[in-house]
Amino acid sequence: MPSAPRSTVLVVDDEESIRNYLAEVLQFEGYECICFSESLAALAYLTRGLKLPDLMLADIAMPDLGGIELLRSAKSMHPDMPVILVSGLYELALALEALEAGADDYLKKPVRPSELASLVGKYLQPDSSQRGEALQASIRELLAEQPGDFENSAQIRDIFRQLGVKRYETFQHSKRVAAYAVLLGSRCGLPKEELDSLRLGALLHDIGKIGVPRNVLQKPGNLSPDEWQVMRSHPAIGYRLLSAFPQLRKEAEIVYSHHEEYAGTGYPQGLKGAAIPYPARLFSIVDTFDAITSDRPYRLAQSIAKARDEIGRMVGAQFDPALVREFLEIPRQQLEQVRRRYPDAAGAED
Repeated sequence: MPSAPRSTVLVVDDEESIRNYLAEVLQFEGYECICFSESLAALAYLTRGLKLPDLMLADIAMPDLGGIELLRSAKSMHPDMPVILVSGLYELALALEALEAGADDYLKKPVRPSELASLVGKYLQPDSSQRGEALQASIRELLAEQPGDFENSAQIRDIFRQLGVKRYETFQHSKRVAAYAVLLGSRCGLPKEELDSLRLGALLHDIGKIGVPRNVLQKPGNLSPDEWQVMRSHPAIGYRLLSAFPQLRKEAEIVYSHHEEYAGTGYPQGLKGAAIPYPARLFSIVDTFDAITSDRPYRLAQSIAKARDEIGRMVGAQFDPALVREFLEIPRQQLEQVRRRYPDAAGAED
């Protein structure tokens, strides 16, 4: 019985040692590798179409043709081929340019073998299509829940199509915090229009993380100072992405300000107290609640009681005291209902 054909990865990096390292790791995992030291040679190979790779792994800084230019050309010819950029460089403008060019994912050098194998496997292993189907089903479910608000549903669909939402668990987290935010916003007396804006802003709050290298985003231990700076760029990335949609001004402010803290110790602007937009102050509470009650790479989920205690402890420092009082009045059963409705289990990949 013939064996199943191996997936092929195109590896493009001008540094021989790195190119060989990436290829060796992938070959050990059972992939076939086609390697090029020059992006123009890789582009010529793709143009000839002799054997279309299943995925391309490309450095960004290369002397003949940069990785982002290679990405654009590759996507114009083969739009469905996943492209992962690998680079020791990370700047906000670079991340935005990579996203706009169609990058599917991003790794920051140095890359551990497990990080490389895990990310490539997410795109090429047999169950990757199932994860994608689970995500699409989850998006369809969300759109079906919009109560007759066809304009809003079309808006959400357009944003997901243009910006890309590729991670099922990230999307489940976004749906949970949106539901929690609406619970809290309703208790605070927000009218329907503002609740709708709050829900959409909550759904999109972490959209900027698609520009953060995956091995930084998913690092199980403490981030280095450099990695922490990279992680802190995601509100600005999200804000810049949403700024392309003039109708999403309020939602963009939620995305930009959701890591500000009441005492002025947050980021990216260091806003304090009432200077933080009200929806962002509200949202930061439910975002923290979901973070505490969900599994993370560095710890297991905590109980609702533990999360409430922790949020109460941060009153006046991280959170608006009046909004925390309202949050702590939400019945436990309502919070549990949201958790059951949007679990992380199906198609989990983050």
